[in-house]
Amino acid sequence: MGLLASAACFATWNFAVKHLGAVVTSTYIYLVPALTGAASALVLGEPMTPPIVGGVALTIAGLMLSNRKGSRRGQRRGHASPSSS
Repeated sequence: MGLLASAACFATWNFAVKHLGAVVTSTYIYLVPALTGAASALVLGEPMTPPIVGGVALTIAGLMLSNRKGSRRGQRRGHASPSSS
């Protein structure tokens, strides 16, 4: 069972990299803890404790912050931002 799950993970990861690109696909790997917390509550009936809710919120907030458009990070260092080129 573990071998089949590992093979499926490898295949879906490569499919995602091919269609979305490595950078975008890598961003989605950080959603795994948030999805695991939600799935454990929905499927297994696990309680959503404050640390889990906080972790999910911080994970999603971090992803939103890192993927926002118009980031000025490159401009502060004297480089053009990717959106301006």
